[in-house]
Amino acid sequence: MLIVVMTISESANAAEVRATLGLGEEHREWTEALERTLVGSAGAGIPTGKHLTSLLTQLKVPAEDQAEMAEAAQKVTEPGTPWRWLLERTVATLRATTGLDTPMPSRPALTEHGPTGRWLTLLACLAVVPDVRALHATMKVSDEVSWASLGILGEKVAVRRRTLQGVGAGAVVEPPFPFDDYVLPVFQGRRYRLGGFDCRASNDYIDLRLPYGTEPFGIRADMAWANEIHRFFCRLPRRYANGVRFGYTGIPCYLGSWINDPAVADFFPEDHEIRRFTSAYHYFHDRGPGPADKTGLTPGDRDALEHAFGQSPADRPTALRLTPTTYVQQAVLEHLQAGNHWSLNYNGQAIWDY
Repeated sequence: MLIVVMTISESANAAEVRATLGLGEEHREWTEALERTLVGSAGAGIPTGKHLTSLLTQLKVPAEDQAEMAEAAQKVTEPGTPWRWLLERTVATLRATTGLDTPMPSRPALTEHGPTGRWLTLLACLAVVPDVRALHATMKVSDEVSWASLGILGEKVAVRRRTLQGVGAGAVVEPPFPFDDYVLPVFQGRRYRLGGFDCRASNDYIDLRLPYGTEPFGIRADMAWANEIHRFFCRLPRRYANGVRFGYTGIPCYLGSWINDPAVADFFPEDHEIRRFTSAYHYFHDRGPGPADKTGLTPGDRDALEHAFGQSPADRPTALRLTPTTYVQQAVLEHLQAGNHWSLNYNGQAIWDY
């Protein structure tokens, strides 16, 4: 079998990379942002062989995906290729933003390039694990919290796998992978798994999300809860709330979740743990469900489905075919089956003492 290796010159620019890979105009902004990135001497080393398998396992990546990732790792690290060009600059950008709430250049999907395109950003995350672990050590983050936080990556890969299994044989679907707004902050040292929540320190707020498989509703969402999360982020080497005018405005510490939809009261009694949790909020902001996208689902619907079922269905009809096995799953589906949508509201506490 003839194997064609795509190569580029050492002084290649973004245009040459796009042309070699056949990338369209939608990739211009991303690749040109990477072109402006200064690549240091640290390189973009990714473990190989058993060391790679061990790291992927520690990051909770499903075993079924590990062989495909190993194959992609071999391709993206090949010298003189456009993949290596993209990898080195993505790694350099991650390192340059360590400890900061700085958006990464938005990357359009590379699904037409198979596993290599699919896992490129994930492999860049693997390369900076030592950098993130070093930041965690500086912050005196325990190993348990450190690896639980890094394991968010594998959990999202598992959501993708369950989604693929849920669409049935023969279906063509590429589940969206939440790199930009969810996973990459983990590898910038700004998102952590704290008390069962995925917490991200922004420049002007603390954003909490509720991942699949955790229901930490024994905690009260009161000021003590918010201040504990705030004190954790005060360990960051650079002040996290630098977008807030000191002394004038509180820092919102809030949970964005379907459980904040007032419709929850239609399915759970007042003494249910979810209702007890949300009742402790200092403020409540009801945004409403908003418009559904072309798949027939709103962000709130997807949040509810991922939290309850651990997958992000391709569209509303696929979601309605899910089989509930728990009380929470039943509630999520009943609301959708009635023709409604879930809201993704952000509610919690305002921290004033910082």
